[in-house]
Amino acid sequence: QRQSYPAPVALLLVSQVLLLCSPIALAFAPTSLFQDAPTRTTRSSLYARPYFADFASSKEINTKSKRIIIDGSSTPTIHTNNNNDDMCDDDDRVGVGKTAVIAGGTGYIGRACVRECVARGYNTIALVRDVARAGSDEALDGASLVECDVTNVDEVQMILREIACGSHSLEQQQHAVAAAGQGKEVERSATQPQSLPVDMIISCLASPSGIESEVYAVDYQASLNLLNAGRDSSVAARHYVLLSAFCCRNPILKLQQAKLQFENKLTSQDDMTYSIVRPTAFFKSVSGQLESILDGNSYVLFGDGAVTQCNPIAEEELAIYMCDSALEEYREERWGKILNVGGPDKPLSNKMLGEMMFKAINKPPKFVYVPTQVFDISISMIEYIAKTWPSQKWEDVLETSKIGKYYAVEDMLTTKEEEKFGKITMMDHFEKIANEGQDPFTPVRATAVISKTLEALPAVSISVPLGWGLLSNTNLLENAMTSSPLAATVPMLVSSLTDNNVIS
Repeated sequence: QRQSYPAPVALLLVSQVLLLCSPIALAFAPTSLFQDAPTRTTRSSLYARPYFADFASSKEINTKSKRIIIDGSSTPTIHTNNNNDDMCDDDDRVGVGKTAVIAGGTGYIGRACVRECVARGYNTIALVRDVARAGSDEALDGASLVECDVTNVDEVQMILREIACGSHSLEQQQHAVAAAGQGKEVERSATQPQSLPVDMIISCLASPSGIESEVYAVDYQASLNLLNAGRDSSVAARHYVLLSAFCCRNPILKLQQAKLQFENKLTSQDDMTYSIVRPTAFFKSVSGQLESILDGNSYVLFGDGAVTQCNPIAEEELAIYMCDSALEEYREERWGKILNVGGPDKPLSNKMLGEMMFKAINKPPKFVYVPTQVFDISISMIEYIAKTWPSQKWEDVLETSKIGKYYAVEDMLTTKEEEKFGKITMMDHFEKIANEGQDPFTPVRATAVISKTLEALPAVSISVPLGWGLLSNTNLLENAMTSSPLAATVPMLVSSLTDNNVIS
C-alpha cells in the first residue's frame, strides 16, 4: 500500500536535500568533469615539472641502495644515503645491467617510480598510453617510453617479450631519433638489442574513477596481464611490486574488491617473488582545499573534524620504499608480504590538516562542518533511483557516492613504527605548495561551494533532518506542536494541507 505525504513537506525535503547534497556531489565528483576549467594561478602550470625532485636532495632518506639524486636545478650526482659524502662509480648502482618495467608510469606514483628507477641505474622502461604526451614530462627523463594498451593481453605479452630480448631501450630510441634527424640510416651496431634481465615489474595501475567496469579492466585485468607476461618463460621477470591500497583492509568498494582479487592471483603463484605495497594516503589527496582557503573560504570538515585520522606518505618516498622492496636485502622484511606503509607524521585528523594548511599560508583557521549523514541521504536517494530506473550509469553514480563517503569516514593510518617510512612531513608539503603552487596532480575539489552554501544558508543543514523526519512520520509534526515555539503558526500550515495537495 502506498503512503501519502503532504506535498509541501515532501517538496521542502527534496529541495533542501538537493541544495545541501549537490555541493557535496560536486566536491567529490571525478576531476575529469572539471578538466576544461581554467587553470588556477596557484597551481603549477607546468605538467612536465618534476614537482617532487628537490625533496629527495633536502631530506635524508633511509635506503640501502646507491642512487642518483636528480634535481631540476643541478647536475645529477651519485649519492648513497647511508653516507652522504660517499661518491661511487655509476656501475656500482643497484640497477645497472638490469631492466625495470613500470606500468602506469605517467601517474602520480608511477612518475616517481620511473624517476627512482632511473636514479638507481636501471634500464627503465615506462609503459604509457600516449608516447607523444608522456615525452614532454621531464619527470620521465632517462626512461624509455613504450606505448602499450595494458588491457590488451596480447599486446602486453608481445612488448614484454621484446623488452626481455633487449628491445625498447632508451639507447636504441636515442640512436634512432638522432639518425632520423640527420636523415641517416641507423647503424645496426648502434641499435643491436642487448638483452638485460627483467629485474622487476612495478604496477602503478589504478582506475581513475573507481566505477566497476574500469576497476576490473585496470586494477584487476591489466595488472594480471602484466603478471602473466612476466611469468612467461620468454620474459622470466624476477620480482613484481604491486601498488595496492591501505583501504583494501575493509573492502566495501568495487575498486578494493578488484585489487584484492588481483592480490589473490599474485600471492597464489610462485614463478615470481612479489611485494604488495599498501600506502595509507597520498599528499595530493589531502591538499585539494588550498585554492579555496586562499580565496578566503572556510576549510570544510566532515563530522567534528576528528572522524578520521591519517598519515599520508610523500610520492617520492613511497617510490623509494617500493623499489627497495625488490632488493635482496629486504627478502625477509618485504618479499611475499602485504606491506602497509604511511608517512612519518603522528595521527593527523582532518581538522589538524586544515590548521596546518592555514598555518602554511599564514591565515587564521576558519572551518565549516558537514554532517557525515549527508552521504547517507544522498546514497539513499541514488539507490532508490538506481533500483527504480535500472541502468549502469546510475550504478556508477551510486558507486562514486559510496567512494566519497568511504574516504570521509575511514582512517588511513598506520600506527606501528615499522609501518612508517620517510622524512617528509605534511607540514613540509603544505609549506611547499603554499610557496610554489599546487602539485599539478592534486584534485582541486569544489569545496568552496560547500563552504559558501553552509555559511550563507546554515538553516538548510538544520532543517534537512527535520524534513526527513516529517516525510518518514508525519505524526512528528503534530507532536512537535506542543513543545515548539512555532506552535502558533504551525496550525495554519496543518490546516492548509487538504487532500488536494498530497502526493502518493
